[in-house]
Amino acid sequence: MVATLVLITFGILILIDVLVFNRSPKKVSNLGTMQVFSQKDAILPKEYYYSKGHTWVHVENQEKVNIGLDGFILNALGKVELSNFASLGKLVSKGDVLFETNVNNVNVKFRSPVKGIVTGFNTELKGNIKDPENWCVSLKPLSMNEDMSSLISSNAASKWIKSEFRRLKDLLIYSMEPAGLAGATMYDGGNIAEGAIAYFEEPIIKDFEELFLKV
Repeated sequence: MVATLVLITFGILILIDVLVFNRSPKKVSNLGTMQVFSQKDAILPKEYYYSKGHTWVHVENQEKVNIGLDGFILNALGKVELSNFASLGKLVSKGDVLFETNVNNVNVKFRSPVKGIVTGFNTELKGNIKDPENWCVSLKPLSMNEDMSSLISSNAASKWIKSEFRRLKDLLIYSMEPAGLAGATMYDGGNIAEGAIAYFEEPIIKDFEELFLKV
């Protein structure tokens, strides 16, 4: 009964979206058949600091910080192959683009959580990134104390990632047509299909970038 009411509610919301805003429901493959992940799978290594753009910072020393991608973003996108890195020696401010990936033929940008000078790349990264402990870019930090104070500590990250998981569910719920809602496991077991964002087209991917990858 509850599941029926949920489906009816979202069906009404989608109908309103179509009639009032003149937008069509977004087409998406049936995510219920895909491998799923939950907030427990969004691995958050200890002693790291996390940005709201889902890049993390690990302080090597006063002259070097490594930056990578957290487990939440790797699971949400499913396949992450990095490209278009900021060049060596470039000064990047907090929020500047560090590198990109391609999601269903849409370029998605990852932004620096700190201000610094690009000093290196992880040359061992090849193909699809799976391990959230893999660093991607190293920087010489220029305003470490100020930037670090705005990041999320590993102790607080678990609570934050729960909120992010709920926000991702909200985006997926809004973006699916009723047929997709009926089959998606996330509504029954609290999980989300791994790589769910890659099954949408550009408007939803850009919505995801705007909501989850800005620092």
